[in-house]
Amino acid sequence: MGNEIGLNWLGRVVKRVKKTVQGGVVNLTNVKEGLLDREFENLQKFLRGDEDVELYSANKQQAERYYEKIKDGKEYPISIRKDLIDVQECGSDVGDCFVKIPVSGRYGGVKVPVNTHVEIEEDWEICESKLFRENGRFFINITVEIEVEEVEEHEGVLGIDLGLRNPVVSVALPSRESEFRGREVKQVQSKYFYLRRQSETGKGWHRRERDKVRDQLHKITTKIADYAKKNKLAVAVGDLSGVQNQDKGREMNRKLHRFPHYSFRQMLEYKCKERGIEYWEVNEAYTSQKCSRCGEEGNRNGGEFKCSTCGLEIDSDVNGARNIASRALGKSEIRPLVNAGAPVTVPRTLSVDATSEPSSEATSC
Repeated sequence: MGNEIGLNWLGRVVKRVKKTVQGGVVNLTNVKEGLLDREFENLQKFLRGDEDVELYSANKQQAERYYEKIKDGKEYPISIRKDLIDVQECGSDVGDCFVKIPVSGRYGGVKVPVNTHVEIEEDWEICESKLFRENGRFFINITVEIEVEEVEEHEGVLGIDLGLRNPVVSVALPSRESEFRGREVKQVQSKYFYLRRQSETGKGWHRRERDKVRDQLHKITTKIADYAKKNKLAVAVGDLSGVQNQDKGREMNRKLHRFPHYSFRQMLEYKCKERGIEYWEVNEAYTSQKCSRCGEEGNRNGGEFKCSTCGLEIDSDVNGARNIASRALGKSEIRPLVNAGAPVTVPRTLSVDATSEPSSEATSC
């Protein structure tokens, strides 16, 4: 994601970043719903070789630009050019705003009411956006570009470990304050897993579960980003891609893939960026096996980590989150990982004091 960096009138560093505002199209008349359905269906036909289908010309151009390999059975969103989409304030309770969408056969496009999860400010620049359909309903992802003031100097790093036992564990360095989050997500997933098994068809539960989970993810990532902003912390998240691509057996694979790690990282990244906070994804190799105090290999037994070299006894996920934060800092105790080929990111905007260690090994939960 490219960002333009400059100075505001106070002489502070600002940059322009992009974020996605998700919205649901609501209260459609039969005519407007018919126009959207036709444009959407014709796009799918065009992508599968019907070049004579009636489709707005710019939507055709966008489809040719973005979609090269088309999969059977998959529906693709309409990509709306930034110069053709228009977002207007809604003066009634029909929706949060009106969005103009270009369609074939309707001069000036179709103006539809949309409910969004955040208010779109007047000074936000509307960029290329996407309209998609799911279970008969239309949704729109409105991409906006906003100006944010960067944190001039980060005073530490917030390391985040994503796991099974504790979905989200964060540790701040140098304070070593730790936090456990994400249990609400596991509760929602367990509830709907049970409901699907009790239902004869299981229909409808997946969408309800997804909406509940996304709501919890928004709350969790907002709290983390606000904490990082308040404490001037860069954010480093463990990259699980290598682990998730491994076959660990049917039951373990199900548990590993249930927590929406990608959505979590995506939400957290854009919330960090809109607060002017640095965000990195760090190679997680060996972070669960190495001692966060001395860097030697220790013993992880369930939820506990023990190091026979320095005597550290600590929650295993907290140990992993500390190592992730340390890796982002490029601290000395993880140099064995560098020799093993794991990349280390050394931030440019961190203060030297962030690498100092407090005397206490206690963590607050």
